[in-house]
Amino acid sequence: MTDDRVSDVLRVLQEALAREGAPRAAYLDAACGADTPLRREVEALLAESSADGPGFLDTPPWAAAAPALVVGQHLGAYEVTGRLGAGGMGEVYRARDTQLKRDVALKVLPAAVAADPGRLARFQREAQLLAVLNHPQIAQIHGLAEADDVRALVMELVEGSTLAERIAGRPVPVDEALPIALQLAEALEYVF
Repeated sequence: MTDDRVSDVLRVLQEALAREGAPRAAYLDAACGADTPLRREVEALLAESSADGPGFLDTPPWAAAAPALVVGQHLGAYEVTGRLGAGGMGEVYRARDTQLKRDVALKVLPAAVAADPGRLARFQREAQLLAVLNHPQIAQIHGLAEADDVRALVMELVEGSTLAERIAGRPVPVDEALPIALQLAEALEYVF
């Protein structure tokens, strides 16, 4: 799937999610026109997002703890070298790709996501969409890793502080905030 196609799918999906029932169907008719593959892709994502239970992005960190990995443990070709943090999608680890000799980030999926076939299919579809994005402000997805019922997204490791760390507990001066806002806007513009 090309970058333009991903942008089309994400744009139509975002607008469709803001509508329900007949207005949604009318919007899809207008937005997709004769592009049947686009319509099918968007409808599949809509169906997965409306399935019973929250989606993997909706699961709060306290509701579904990710399996703990330890330093030295392997997940396929990736050797865990440290824990970076945790969030709604699970825990994030620094790891070494033993085949390509590079450091990566592993986002380990919560057990509830990895065990639910519908939510896992949604995760894999969204990972495929994100994998084609190539922008300096969006971390690259290198692939998926799985071992012993642990599933993870393998991503580019971006060194440095997080946005949350940079803005935590203090006002951000305008000369620092503007470049951050510009980078965010450029990434969002690229996607949509």
